[in-house]
Amino acid sequence: MVETDLELARLLCTRLCHDLAGPVGAVAAGVELIGTDPEQADEETLALIGDSSAAASRKLKFIRAALGVAMGPAESLKGLLDGYLDATASMAGRVEAIWPVPGDLSVIGERLGAEVNQAVLNLCLLALETQPGCRTLSLAVDGSSSPITVLLEVQGDPNRIPMLREDMQSAAKGTGEHPITAKNVQAFITGQLVRSLGGSLEFTTQPNGLKIATTFSDPKP
Repeated sequence: MVETDLELARLLCTRLCHDLAGPVGAVAAGVELIGTDPEQADEETLALIGDSSAAASRKLKFIRAALGVAMGPAESLKGLLDGYLDATASMAGRVEAIWPVPGDLSVIGERLGAEVNQAVLNLCLLALETQPGCRTLSLAVDGSSSPITVLLEVQGDPNRIPMLREDMQSAAKGTGEHPITAKNVQAFITGQLVRSLGGSLEFTTQPNGLKIATTFSDPKP
């Protein structure tokens, strides 16, 4: 487990810097190519700078909502996730997000509070990290009864095995069986958020994907 708040802050900073290093570095490389002579800027270089700066901006917006103190309404979550998926798209293409109607998310927000929106974003990020070559990410929620359930499912390349590492699962569940590192600190934060709302996590692996079921049994009155 993380022994101090300072250690947790350092691990999170390391994680965030890793996430942003790619697009920020690409912007710097594009600027370096131009040099001191603006006439050297060709369309390809300008496109590199524009695309990379846009990717950095989308990642920052998502990270601020997921790990910062700013939490937007349920209706904005899909837009934040879409921006993040655009920014992290690979040569194989962009992950497709299958999202519930906004009203479903609003219902669980009314019962659990706005903090559940942040938990949903972190669950999405955790799900994406467990599935190499992820192709689809689907979210389903049921806030009409008790317990409230949030189900995330990721599907990927059938030739690639889901990467639910033991240390990541331990971090998410808060068992303390493995040390918290920069590679699993986001899973740790996700678990902390879920438990702060009276929830619990269960992971189920599939041949070419993974399910993360979150159950909230103690909604606010």
